Amino acid sequence: MILKKILPIVIFSLLLIFAAELSAESINDTPEIVSLYTKGKRLLRQGDFYEAGQVFSELEGRFPDSKNIDLFIFQRAKAKYYFAQYDEAVAGFTYFIKRYPKSVYKAEAYFFLANTLYLKSDIDRAVKTYITAYQFSTSESLDKLIVASLQAAFKNASSISLTEADLEKLSQEKKCTLIKPLADIYVNRGETAKAERMLAVCGQTLSEGDRQEIANRQKNKPLEIAMVLPMSGELQSYGEEIYNGAVIAADLYRKKSGKQIKIVPYDTKGDPIEAAQIISQLSISQSTDAVIGPLTSEEASVASAVLNCGSLPMIIPAATEAGLTRLSTSSFQLSPNIELESISLADYAYNQLNADSVVIISSSITDHIRMTRAFEKHFKQLGGTVVAVEYYRSRDKDFGLYIRDIKSILLGHPTDSTFYITENGDTLDFELLATYVDCIFMPGVSKQLKQLVPQIHFYNLNGFYLGTDGWGDHSVYKLGDNVTKGAVFASPFLEGKLSDEFMTLAAAYDSRFGKRPQRLAALGFDALRLITQAANSGISRDLIKENLLLVKNYSGASGKISFGDYRENREMPLYKIQNEKANSLENLKEEIIE
Repeated sequence: MILKKILPIVIFSLLLIFAAELSAESINDTPEIVSLYTKGKRLLRQGDFYEAGQVFSELEGRFPDSKNIDLFIFQRAKAKYYFAQYDEAVAGFTYFIKRYPKSVYKAEAYFFLANTLYLKSDIDRAVKTYITAYQFSTSESLDKLIVASLQAAFKNASSISLTEADLEKLSQEKKCTLIKPLADIYVNRGETAKAERMLAVCGQTLSEGDRQEIANRQKNKPLEIAMVLPMSGELQSYGEEIYNGAVIAADLYRKKSGKQIKIVPYDTKGDPIEAAQIISQLSISQSTDAVIGPLTSEEASVASAVLNCGSLPMIIPAATEAGLTRLSTSSFQLSPNIELESISLADYAYNQLNADSVVIISSSITDHIRMTRAFEKHFKQLGGTVVAVEYYRSRDKDFGLYIRDIKSILLGHPTDSTFYITENGDTLDFELLATYVDCIFMPGVSKQLKQLVPQIHFYNLNGFYLGTDGWGDHSVYKLGDNVTKGAVFASPFLEGKLSDEFMTLAAAYDSRFGKRPQRLAALGFDALRLITQAANSGISRDLIKENLLLVKNYSGASGKISFGDYRENREMPLYKIQNEKANSLENLKEEIIE
């Protein structure tokens, strides 16, 4: 990693600058203590950091009342730092600073602590700690080293959340000495607004030359997008489909705008750790403007966590797990998360159908269990009642057991009896007895739904049918309107196939690859189109991110896209099965109004 490459330089510079000042210092103490301390310093100079740490630990333990105890603790923490035991080094420097706030070595302790945090990739804390070291430093050589270290941190970090408040304790001279080189880094990145805000602290502004340089750089710089996808291994075909969709979008962008665009593939091999390492490198890259990927929810969650407070925009095209974008302020989720399907249907049932009660018959597939729990939770929060929940297995074909269980709960009837006795004493066939509930929510795959729904009809369990994207299949529509009964289902996968963007993609995709694009290609196409649109006002990470945040009601090849408060796609169209086809509820409402 680039951060690790900086470590030898930092250490080497440190040894050169402080060789005379720190390594050759003598202490005034008992002969035994002086002898041990001299041995520890010699071991440090020779690079035997482990043994040096042992010596300073011995001094601390045996001579707690020594007037040089602070120096023993400081040198022990340094030995841990040099030996790359960073957790112990952080603990050691932190303890030293808290216990000896007036020590003459306090500035150096803060500097070493900042170095350690930097090497642990805790960049924000490292930067703030460097600034604190700069505040307390009275050494010109240490000042220069701190400023150089801060510049390295800025250059190699994707984003630094540095505010005027972080600099307020510095003297005006130190503040302005530091601000100019940091503002220059923002200028080199094309982040004009950040440079201006930083310079304003010292009453300065960007020169016309700087502004023109930024404008020229942005004008001539090609937009570079990293495609972080599995390009080998079991998931290769999925990664290639997304990549091919992006290739089509890039071709159209070049032809229409005349501008340069570069898409660079990075192979995650379907491995979350590999994805995290790639994203970590890209976040400190000076050339990458945005990322499309990774593919799976597992990869995306780790990659988002790596970005954390970074500014590199990342559009996650296909992963549908909820909460992915909450791990980073610069990640965007293109496919609506699976829980949104359930929440939209719960809202529809309670607010549009005025439903008070619901039963759930769900597949036991993991995604469907999540959908069930999300629906149940939200419907209850709205004030509704979930009467019963039944899960069936993926191999089941006969659903009678689950349906009879639900009917018995609704009727208050024992499940082991095949007959139902009314209040008047009449005996009725339990299986054929009409039973009613406001809604029946059925997440599942089409293969089982086309068997389940007719059986619900047969057993005379009645209620308004609600379903998830598995209902969006011709095998379900063809069951007939008398069986599907005007079911309403949520799906993010149908709408895009009717859009102008999809038609544009389909024509170009067929011409280049000789086949019709699938949904993953449409997602890759939309992701790249959104980034190029966001980069129209300038090629910088911050501008792209800010413009992506404004995306609302975008009609893409994969469907409608509107990013919510947490940068997740909040669009979830609902469909009604009518005349053996899926009809958009929104369009049906418009027809009724007309």
